[in-house]
Amino acid sequence: MGKEPEKISGSIMDALSKMGIAERLRRQQAVTRWKEAVGEIIGAQTEALKIDGDTLVVKVYQAAWRQQLIFLKDELLAKLENEIGKELIKDIRFV
Repeated sequence: MGKEPEKISGSIMDALSKMGIAERLRRQQAVTRWKEAVGEIIGAQTEALKIDGDTLVVKVYQAAWRQQLIFLKDELLAKLENEIGKELIKDIRFV
């Protein structure tokens, strides 16, 4: 019997890991999955803009919300961790 074919997704992730890109792609999920991670209410008041190193930069539409989110930062980081994986995003900067 022949060897089972290997899934291409595994091969692609292996190649990306060897090139040092896989972790950056996983980290980028914080931008694309921000609203799912933080929920509808916070998601409506914010927009994840970009990743700067291991920091997620989030635009906040109102100053009062920005202040409140600063107090919730640890909770939001935990939600992101549950959504995209541990240790990928270490800080959130609200702008």
